[in-house]
Amino acid sequence: MKTELVSDERMNRTSAAKKVAGGILLVNKRTGLTSHDVVDRARRILREKKIGHTGTLDPRAEGLLVLCVGGATRFASFLANQDKTYRAVIRLGRTTATDDSEGEVLSSYEGDLAPLVGEKRLEQALDSFAGLSLQVPPSYSAKKIGGVPAYVLARRGEKPRLKPVAVRIGSIRLLRFELPELELEVDCSAGTYLRSLARDLGEKLGCGGYLCSLVRTRVGDFTLDSAATLEELRTAGIGEIERKYLRPIESGLAGMPAVELTVSGVEKVYFGRLAEMGRDCSLLPEPPASAGVLEVRMQDGRGRFLGIGRLERIGTSMGVLQPKRLMVEAFPFDS
Repeated sequence: MKTELVSDERMNRTSAAKKVAGGILLVNKRTGLTSHDVVDRARRILREKKIGHTGTLDPRAEGLLVLCVGGATRFASFLANQDKTYRAVIRLGRTTATDDSEGEVLSSYEGDLAPLVGEKRLEQALDSFAGLSLQVPPSYSAKKIGGVPAYVLARRGEKPRLKPVAVRIGSIRLLRFELPELELEVDCSAGTYLRSLARDLGEKLGCGGYLCSLVRTRVGDFTLDSAATLEELRTAGIGEIERKYLRPIESGLAGMPAVELTVSGVEKVYFGRLAEMGRDCSLLPEPPASAGVLEVRMQDGRGRFLGIGRLERIGTSMGVLQPKRLMVEAFPFDS
């Protein structure tokens, strides 16, 4: 009797004939790849066209990229504004056109950096960036001016006039200080440019600075140590990806208040009708008494995620829930 040896590649092709279920996939992006490259390769590995990311990483940056797969892509916009954590290496003493090591050097500090940048003065400068501030994005960025990305204008030799953007830096910690380089860990709001931080820090210190390297280690509640590389995904079968790497969409919405729907409430939101608090739904857990509008994640009595709604409260027990985005696959009805 002849035994046939089946190669890993053939096994992966066979298992990949089944499309992966929807959810959130955490990927550890390597340098050199664009965020779109990662999405494109994930689509081929998972045999799923509906994949998108929740926040881009520059090609030279590495680290955590959060992907939404299948039906979870409907909720990508709700994950895009989560806080992030980065490890950044900054080089002092030079400025560049792109605010990173890729661009043309514009200026160099000719003096000795040591007398100018002591650790105490550096700590004071770093502390000044904590909290809310206005930040000007890099000239070489995807920010649009009159519908044209700033980097397109910059490559034409024009100087983009970018408006300052409100950002928030929750904390900024000095991990390493070895002139001319320093390494930081930064917790910040979505939309914060670490290239701009490097540029502005160098300007504040009077010597110039640019970003050497960047690693994103956290997005919301997701961390880099839970992410898979593309190589790991490529060698895993679909079943292993679902068991080991794919997370439910609601795991990215843990900070959002939850509403539990009754059987009548489930039917109402599925057909786009308003659900009443008390009769059709209730908040979990019940927050302090207050009126107002809440964005909430909806679930049924078994805790199954159904989508996101808009809850308009009147006091503690009255209000109406309007469905905004549904996880249609989770409902027990024919679409």
